[in-house]
Amino acid sequence: MNPGWRSNYLRYKSYFLNVIGRYRERADIRVYLEILLSLFTVSIFSIFALRPTLLTIAELIKEIEARKETLAKMEAKIENLAQAQSLLDRERPRVALLKTAVQEKYEPVILARQIEGLSLKHQSPILGLSAGKGVISGNGTSTSNQTENGEAPAASENLEFSFETSASIDQYTLLSNFLIDLEKLLMPVEIIGIRMNTQEKTEGKSIFLSIDGTLPYSMKEQ
Repeated sequence: MNPGWRSNYLRYKSYFLNVIGRYRERADIRVYLEILLSLFTVSIFSIFALRPTLLTIAELIKEIEARKETLAKMEAKIENLAQAQSLLDRERPRVALLKTAVQEKYEPVILARQIEGLSLKHQSPILGLSAGKGVISGNGTSTSNQTENGEAPAASENLEFSFETSASIDQYTLLSNFLIDLEKLLMPVEIIGIRMNTQEKTEGKSIFLSIDGTLPYSMKEQ
């Protein structure tokens, strides 16, 4: 054991006794020391007491920032939805025309009315009109709409039709205009075959025009 420890002990003992003596003798030192000890104690307790509060505040700040980001995204989505609604409202007439152009089910009567309207417009009587088989409900088995891999597109069918009209030979342009307007119908009619012949009648020679075509229509699931 170091023999100098006794001397160090006596020296520090006398130092602390001197400080205690001065603390007892001088009121100002006692006041300052008590203030310092009080501040130190308060600081220690403040650290332990405020730490959970500070952590909670930090978490709340993070949560507020996250909610601000979410709010910004929601506002952007609302703005996009408003723009989409505005676009839909602006294009609604075209959407209605599209629904009219592509029928949602097998309805040859609508096509027949369109053809009859062209017949009246161009004074070319319809001598006969027929429509092929169609799917009224369920899945179609038609192969007229096959893709490159041999599979028919889902929810899509073709309405096959044919009709015959005629006009006098000196009014052959009526049939030409009839064909032009047929291709300009709102419905996407595709002409796949045309046959023409002439016949002599009592009132003169007439041209007979037979037209084969297809009209696509969608099949919505019931």
